[in-house]
Order: sequence, then structure tokens, then C-alpha cells
Amino acid sequence: MKIGLKPLLSLILSVTIIVPAVIIVLTGVSASRTQAVQSVTNEVNALSLALAVGLDVTLDESVVSLQTLSRLDEIKQTADHNYGMVESEVTALFEAVIAVNAPYLLDIIVADASGVICIDSFGSMGKMGLMIPDFEEVADFAKNETFISDIEISNPDYGGQSTFFVLTGIYDDSLHGYISMVYSTAIFTKYLSDVGLFEDYGSMFVTDRKGTALGLDSSSAVRVDQIGTPALRDIVNTTVNSGREFTAAQLSSGSFVGAYGVLSGSKVTLSNNWFWFGVYPISAIETVSAPLMIMIVVVAVTSLIWAIFGFIIIKRVTAPPREIVKKMHRINAGDLDERLTVRGVDEYAYISESFNEMLDEVLISGEMHRAISELSDNMLFEWDFRRESLFVSENFLNVFEIETERATLLNGRFMDSLMEKEDNERFKVDINKLLRNLDSMHGEYQVATKGGSVIWVSIRAHCVLDRLGELLRVVGVITNIHNEKLLSLQLSERASYDFLSGLYNRNTFMRELQSEITRSATSRVGVIFIDVDDFKFINDKYGHNTGDEIIKCVASIIKDKLGSAGFAGRFGGDEFVMCVTEEETLNNIDKLASAVLELFDKGYHAKDFDVTLKIKASLGIAISPEHGRDNETILAAADEAMYFVKKNGKSNFHIYNPDDSVLSELMQSI
Repeated sequence: MKIGLKPLLSLILSVTIIVPAVIIVLTGVSASRTQAVQSVTNEVNALSLALAVGLDVTLDESVVSLQTLSRLDEIKQTADHNYGMVESEVTALFEAVIAVNAPYLLDIIVADASGVICIDSFGSMGKMGLMIPDFEEVADFAKNETFISDIEISNPDYGGQSTFFVLTGIYDDSLHGYISMVYSTAIFTKYLSDVGLFEDYGSMFVTDRKGTALGLDSSSAVRVDQIGTPALRDIVNTTVNSGREFTAAQLSSGSFVGAYGVLSGSKVTLSNNWFWFGVYPISAIETVSAPLMIMIVVVAVTSLIWAIFGFIIIKRVTAPPREIVKKMHRINAGDLDERLTVRGVDEYAYISESFNEMLDEVLISGEMHRAISELSDNMLFEWDFRRESLFVSENFLNVFEIETERATLLNGRFMDSLMEKEDNERFKVDINKLLRNLDSMHGEYQVATKGGSVIWVSIRAHCVLDRLGELLRVVGVITNIHNEKLLSLQLSERASYDFLSGLYNRNTFMRELQSEITRSATSRVGVIFIDVDDFKFINDKYGHNTGDEIIKCVASIIKDKLGSAGFAGRFGGDEFVMCVTEEETLNNIDKLASAVLELFDKGYHAKDFDVTLKIKASLGIAISPEHGRDNETILAAADEAMYFVKKNGKSNFHIYNPDDSVLSELMQSI
């Protein structure tokens, strides 16, 4: 490998002066950084442990109050549904406890042993049917120890505040029930917002067992997946998912240092413990000390002096080639008329002359390409047929990754290398046709970009011929038409589908049905007409949103059961149609209808009303060619069969029979 004089001398200078200086500086900075990080880590550890005691005290006050209440006879009688006898005493007791704990204690709830709420601090007695939140999950824990729940963000029962509750059992010789105190998370966020670690760079926060954070950046409750800082999100995820018990431990995540531990209370034992975190960003740590800074400056100045001296020598040694370098810089700066001065007949003169000739040719080609580029934002390419060299514009290289030095229009390393098989073959056919006819071409293809995405492009190319009609160059333009192409495809697709159900709309279904009947002239095609029974009642009672969900549920069942055996459509409202084309399914079309009705009968669970709505429907079946040889006739027959079911009890299916009614009258009404 040949190395130029100037690079060689620069390398020697770097090895002897600059590299040692850099090593010294980096070693010092690394040592100083390690020491600074360890110092801050120790301080954050100590301070976090001290602040965690304050959090425990805050929690202790809540738990002790709760355990005191659980021992009172009035509370036990209330849990035994004898609250009428002690209503005034319990009400006064609740008011006193809430007044002491205001404004953070939002509610006190007493429930019987099955979790049914007996009374709350608002004076609501005997709330039969209402239960303590998450009772089945927490009851076993609360029988033997005090339980602290996860955080509920924006609790609608308490004015949209974020809340948590503390629960314990009410005992003497047996379990009477449970008592729970509902707190606003502000009891912790207020404490945490007043805490600052090291000029507020660090922070102290707590999370429940699912990672919902309180006090992070002085904010209210934030779910773990919404924590803005990825490193903190990873810390919380790792800790809460560890599934193990631990006391305070040192924290080091790569981005933060500090400590973490379990928020368990200093006087009581809690189930479902929360976690506390004291974190400090490593980026905020001052890592370079004053003595080290002085050393860095001294080393840098000394190295700079020696480097300047060395580069002066290098400059003098490399004086002969400097004229070429200057000329090239001027040309690159835009002075395209600049040329090398040719002196004598030595090698330098030969190089200068060849360089000037090459520059003249490049200038002509460059002017042409620049003119084209200025007229359009499109990507340009030019293939020199005789030299087999490829030129592409700068914006082309920003979008596509191609080795232009090795690519030609015919060797498969140009745009076709970025295409899938179908477009690749079509592009090669178009290019061969272009070179054969020496004319122009235009095509649209899908190609892969540098980023790995696939976009639609339009490629236009034109042959440039010499005076004898021989091919000189192929010039072309590439246009990104991805958005326009997708919009065209989306508009085409949307015009064929019903937006709510995702099934064919009426026009598309009728067209596809006729096409299938025509194509299957010698075989059978089945149609099932489906009408949802009492759909208006569902809309009126549960609202149009629930009605829309029913439509989606029906469509999902139809698509699932039909599978690849045919296609389906929605005619609007509560009317659906299935076309069965697969012979085996068609032979058992009654079983398909029964299976659809069975899935409908399982119903749809409306979350807004917490009720499962059974879906009833009437199905009419008709088969071509027995019941008709065109889409209108076969559909009318299926519709007539569906109305036969409607008239005879609904929620069933029926295969069309001409004796059921007069088909011609039905066709006139459709």
C-alpha cells in the first residue's frame, strides 16, 4: 500500500506527539469520572435511605390509624350489618378521623366478610351489591396483615383524583369483615415534591407493584409505560418485575446512580409493598477536577506547540504538490474556469495536461446535469454506454444504496437490485426494449430505500444518440410517487368495502357474486342472507356505539366461519350476505348456517353496560343454479327464505322453497 508523503509525515507526528497526549488526557478524565461517580453514588445512597424513613413514617400513620379503627366494637358491629345501632357513633368517628388526616384521606369504607360495603364516610349505609375494589385479589392478604393497593389514576369516584387504599381485616375471635381507607396520592407527592437531591438534579419517587410512579419530576401518578425518560422506565420495569424481596440496594443503570428499596413501614408489616427510588443522572455529575483540568491544559498546550512545529516542517517538505491542491480547492469552491499551469515536459506537466482535459469534459457534463437538476427535484441518472459508467445525482444517493462504480443498466446492479422479483423482471423487459428501440421508456415500480422501506417510484429514461445514430448515453429521471400511488390504491380499496364491518359493500358484493355465478356456470354457488333480529331495540336501548360494535362482532363471526370458502358483504343497517363457493362447504351449507347462529348466540359483551347481549338473526339460503342463474334472482330467493324465518319465530335458517311465497313479487320490491 502506497502512502503519500504528507499523510506519512502526519502519521509520524500523530504517533509521537498527539496520540500520547490524548491517551494521558483520556486516562485522567476516566479516573476523575470514576471517582466523581462513586462519590455521588455514596451520597445519594445515604440521602435516599434517610428520605425513605420519612416515607415509611407517612405510611405508618395511615396504617396505624386503620388498625386502631379495626379494633373498635362499633366498627365490628357495622361489619356485622348492625350499623343501625351505632350509626351516629361511626359517623362521628369517621368525621374525626378524616378531619385529622385531611386533605389526603378521602374515604373510609367498612365491608362485611364477603367484601360487600356496609358503610362509607359519606354516610351511605348498606350498599348491597357494591364491593371493595379488587376484593377477590386482596382479601386473603388482608385477613392476616395490612394491604396497600396499587394506584388508580384519575379515580372517578373521588373527583378524578389519583388514589390508593389501605385494607385490613376486622377481628376479635373471628373475622367480622374489612375496613379500608382511601387516600389521595397527594399524601406522597407532596412529600416527594419538597425533596431535592443535589441542586434538584436528582429525584426521589415511589411506585406501586405495577410500576405506576408517584413524585417523578414532581408529577402526579404516571404509568410505567408513560415515563418520559427511557432509562428511568427501564429501572422501574426491572425492579418491579424482579419478583423478589429486598431491602435497600445500590442502583447503577448506565444513565443513573442511586439506591432503591421496599417501602414497607418501620412499625408495621405490609402486603403488596411499594418501592422507593433515589436516582441521580450521571450526565449531571462534575467529572473533571481542577488539578486534572490544569494538567489537561498543560499537556494540550505543549502538544499544540510541537504539532505546529511539526506541521510547518511537513508543509515545507510537501511544497511541490501545493499548486495542484490549491487549484483543486478553487475548482471545488466553484471557480470552474481554473486550470493547472503546464510547465516543462516532466511527469507533473503530463499530469496537469491530462487533468485539464478531464476537467473540460467533466465541466460540460456537469453543466448539463446541473441544469437538469435545477429544473426539477427529481433524482437523475446517466449511463455512458461506451465507457459503461453510471452517474447519479446527489439526491439519488441520499435515498438509494447502490454501488454506482459497479452498476450498469444491464448487469442487475442498478434499480432492479432494489426490486422484488415481479418488478425486477418487468424493469429488465422495459430496459431491454429501450435499448433495442433506442427510444424512451416509462414505468412504475416498487423499490427499497436505504432505510429499508419500500416506495413507489416512476422511472423515465431516454436514449441519447451520436450523429451516426449510435447510442451514447441513457439519461433518466426517477420520481417518488409513493404517496400518490398509495392514495390511489386506498381510494380504490375504500370504494369496494363497507367502512364499519370491513366487508364488501352492496355494489362490490353484487358485482363479485355475478362474476362468481358466471365463472361457475357448471357448478353451484350458495348465498346466505342474514338479518339481525331486533337490532333497532339494541340501538335504542344501548346506543348507536353499542350497535356499531354488534355490527363489527357479526362481521367478525361471518369472516371467521366463512374463511376461504367464499366472501361476504354488508348491505347496510343490519343486513349481511355470504357467498359460498367452496364445494365441500356448499354441500354442508346448513351446518355453516347453524355454526353462525351458534356463535351469534354466545353474544357480545358490552363493556359500557357490563352486559352480554345475545345476537339473534334470521338466515335465508339460496343456491345457484337451482334457485336462480343471476345475482338479482339468487339474492331475492335468499331474501325470501330469510323472511320465511322472520314469519316463523326468527333466530333460525331456512333453505329457499318456491312454495313459500311468490318470488316475482319479492324481486319487484327489491
